[in-house]
Amino acid sequence: MDRSSVQDVSPRMVTSEESQREKLVEALRDTAQSDSRVPGKPRPPKSRQGSAMAPADAAWLLGLLALHGLAMPADLPQAQLWFERAQMLGHPLASAGLAWCQLAGCVNAPNPAVAMHWIARVRRTDLGLAKLLEWHAAKALAPLPKLAPSSPDRSRSSEGLAPTPSSASLERLLVEASRAGNAQAGNELGLEYLAQGHLNEALAQFQSSAPRSEAAAANANLLASRINSNSAKRPKSARYSAADWYAEARRYHIGDGVPANYAEAVRLYQIAASAGHPDAKRMLSLIFSRPAPDGTIDIAWMQQLATIETGPSGVPQGAGLVMPKGWQRDPSPLYDWVPPEWRNAAVRKPVQR
Repeated sequence: MDRSSVQDVSPRMVTSEESQREKLVEALRDTAQSDSRVPGKPRPPKSRQGSAMAPADAAWLLGLLALHGLAMPADLPQAQLWFERAQMLGHPLASAGLAWCQLAGCVNAPNPAVAMHWIARVRRTDLGLAKLLEWHAAKALAPLPKLAPSSPDRSRSSEGLAPTPSSASLERLLVEASRAGNAQAGNELGLEYLAQGHLNEALAQFQSSAPRSEAAAANANLLASRINSNSAKRPKSARYSAADWYAEARRYHIGDGVPANYAEAVRLYQIAASAGHPDAKRMLSLIFSRPAPDGTIDIAWMQQLATIETGPSGVPQGAGLVMPKGWQRDPSPLYDWVPPEWRNAAVRKPVQR
């Protein structure tokens, strides 16, 4: 369907599509809440009609829809309830949903340690997904850094920033997940290479993941375009800019598509500030202004700062964050499992301009 035909769709047709989708969701709910599956009986084939699914499959799909806000408003507690239902009914991937809910804090505060319990179960079914979830958990379990209030503007650049003790192991998890066939991990690995300025490696990684990931395909096209347009004069212009690092810092600060990770957010704010980003410098000044008694990050203060942006004077202004377009990643590690016919309402989270 071309753009003109989309624009010509009448309100009546759109309403009909929405009504049909609501009926499908209701059918999914009815199926997920039933106990009609006969032990040992082969599962019926999946179809766009929720009633044709086994209860476990329907519960799993409802969890995915609620998690990503597809065909219904995003509802993380509801997503966890459906994943729990799918787990009870024996869905082989339900443990992945429960692991992500522990990392994202669907109901209670994020608990990466509990997530590892569920990730161990995911390994039996999908090693690549388990490794990707373990990567998210490892980043969340990183210790909070000691703050240095006296020198927020003298943060080290991306080249001079000493790697954290776990940086090599974190990258290894992504490599293992990608080799196990997880396209999202391949895309994340490409973004890691891009952030380090390894453009050829990043492009190769994006291209290898592109057949199985729309985000990786978009990143491959964008990076190739930037390299080609700047190959003669500025061969490194495609690497992360100050705005890119700031967008990444905000993503980890507010938990946009990943579990909130304040240690990672501070590290990325420091890189953005060292590259000259004024908002990153102002955010670091605010963070440094109120450390915890032991000199580490004050969690409550970071939670408050996550809801605001700063103006030129450093004074908080407004709420929320509008992320610029650019490098792409999927909304969650589970997005690959959303059937294509349900994805048309999805909004992939941009990384940067």
